[in-house]
Amino acid sequence: MEYKLLAEVYNNLESTTLKLEKAEIISQFISGVDQDELSRVIFLITGSVYPGWSSSELGLSSNLMMKAISKAYGVSVDDIENEWKTLGDLGLVAEKYSVQKKQATLFSRTLTVRKVFDNLRKIGDMSGMRSQDRKLALVSELLGSVSNPIEARYLARTVIGDLRIGVAEGILRDAIAGAFFTNIYWKETIVQKINSLTKLGLVSKYAKGKNIVVDSKIDSYLSEKYADLYGVLKSDNEVVVRDVGVISDDDLFKKKSGIDYVFLDESPTGNEVKSKVFGSVEHAFSMTNDFSAVARAARDEGISGLNKLHLTANHPIKVMLYQKALTIEDAFEIVGKPAAIEYKYDGFRLQIHKTKDGIHLFTRRLEDVTKQFPDVVSAVLKNVDCGSFILDCEVVGIDKVTGRWLPFQKISRRIKRKYDISEIVREIPVAVHFFDAIMIDGQNLIDTPFSERRKLLESAVDCDDKVMVAKHAVTSNVSVVDDFYKESLSKGNEGIMLKNMSAPYKPGSRVGYGIKIKPVMDALDLVIVGADYGEGKRAGWFGSFHLACYDSDSGEYLTIGKLGTGIKEKVGEGTSFHELTELLKPYIIEEKGKSVTLKPTVVIEVHFEEIQKSLTYSSGFALRFPRLVRLRDDRMPSDASTLDEISMVYGGQRGRG
Repeated sequence: MEYKLLAEVYNNLESTTLKLEKAEIISQFISGVDQDELSRVIFLITGSVYPGWSSSELGLSSNLMMKAISKAYGVSVDDIENEWKTLGDLGLVAEKYSVQKKQATLFSRTLTVRKVFDNLRKIGDMSGMRSQDRKLALVSELLGSVSNPIEARYLARTVIGDLRIGVAEGILRDAIAGAFFTNIYWKETIVQKINSLTKLGLVSKYAKGKNIVVDSKIDSYLSEKYADLYGVLKSDNEVVVRDVGVISDDDLFKKKSGIDYVFLDESPTGNEVKSKVFGSVEHAFSMTNDFSAVARAARDEGISGLNKLHLTANHPIKVMLYQKALTIEDAFEIVGKPAAIEYKYDGFRLQIHKTKDGIHLFTRRLEDVTKQFPDVVSAVLKNVDCGSFILDCEVVGIDKVTGRWLPFQKISRRIKRKYDISEIVREIPVAVHFFDAIMIDGQNLIDTPFSERRKLLESAVDCDDKVMVAKHAVTSNVSVVDDFYKESLSKGNEGIMLKNMSAPYKPGSRVGYGIKIKPVMDALDLVIVGADYGEGKRAGWFGSFHLACYDSDSGEYLTIGKLGTGIKEKVGEGTSFHELTELLKPYIIEEKGKSVTLKPTVVIEVHFEEIQKSLTYSSGFALRFPRLVRLRDDRMPSDASTLDEISMVYGGQRGRG
């Protein structure tokens, strides 16, 4: 497949903000992709060449990208940097210079998806001496092979990790469902589509030469109410009218049934059928953290293929996330009674995997940190009595003198340490607190109720002073929870968790199965998405930082304020301006004047005095007097405080709501 076809899809995706239309664009494209190309295309649509469970990444900075553009198109790096400051996007810079190069070149080779994928994989897998030179050569080769300028735009963006097409996980899930399964519509959704001039408009726009089954009741309704639109649909497609009864898995599988769309009359049936398809795709992704595997299974075997996908130890999945509540009563309202209560430790969350080949430790960012924690590996091997497993835990540092638990920033030093591991193991000993089981002895526990998972966890772990199961109780009593909360805080913990006893494990989701309670007006975890260069003694460093929360509905990062306090002037006194600047520079994706836009990567903990309504920031809120507390190396950008959490905290201030 020619890469320019994929680049055109990128361009179409970038041109719309409608999630439904983005899903339809991808769906139409991947439904026609050859079998041997599907995985590569899915990877590249996600902006990567690796599955979600892999910590591998391309790792090319904007500076190296400028050198690649320079080498490919014979332009000086200074000219490229100036153009970048003007356009604010290295992709657009590459596109501009590729036009000039193309005009001076009589012949060009066809760039294929396979070639792009293979080169990018080589780049991601390279390390060691002169690896930067080899990476530069591979990127330059791709840029020099483009036949269409937009190919250069999206190549550059892919390499620096900023594709800018607005495709979150939910959109890709919907696209896979639409590409390989029958699309289900019912009266309510059809009317909504017509009234909004989007959804049925999309059906009539894209549905040509399709096979559509229409229930006889909705056929009569559409013929009477929307004769013109329905007439166009009938003339452009093969429409079969019949009484639709039970819809089987085979009916939903396009490859077997040949049915593209089903129009139903009743919403309960439509909702049930659609939920089955979307739920199967989402569940398969939860198992694998790999959309390419999900797409292949959906294309080849439908729902039965998705159901065959399973957890694999050493392929980390996204950890289950938890909402915040301001009060114990609010928490009970969400999780129900009775609820499990647990300490919320101020440690480093790890997902521990065991196979016949040994133990591996993964952070919530899915980074393999096994080498940094040899003491944890040996302790878990000694104390967890089962075969293959995936367990969720918090690793907490211990003060060697007092025996008390250390705050997070102390143990975070162990994550960063790449050398002299034995020394820091002695300096900062740790204890492992297991709190959930995802797999035990090869048995998938994701859909098992929490009460059963907890029992299995307790049976598997032989507790001592190094390995234990999180302190836990079950109650419906607010005063019992309050006492437990005070006890947890007195021991230096962050707070407590309340958990639904019947809930499954839901990777990557904040769905109300578990609630965390921390002190009111506690810090927020926010992503740095931009920065401004300082002046005077801060010249050459970033002096203020643009903060964003996470919108879990859209997958976007929404700004909520700027921060310039809580940061140290001198290196060695704490997190300094110099340290933050050096940490963030590799993630610059746009530069205009003294301001830069950053790829959402670095998460920080922020204290604030108050949250206010604001039209200045895209979240609709602003932080009053934000102050840096600490870096959160353990957080993925998508783990940041959500817009819903911000709204909740705002509503809890002075009785707002």
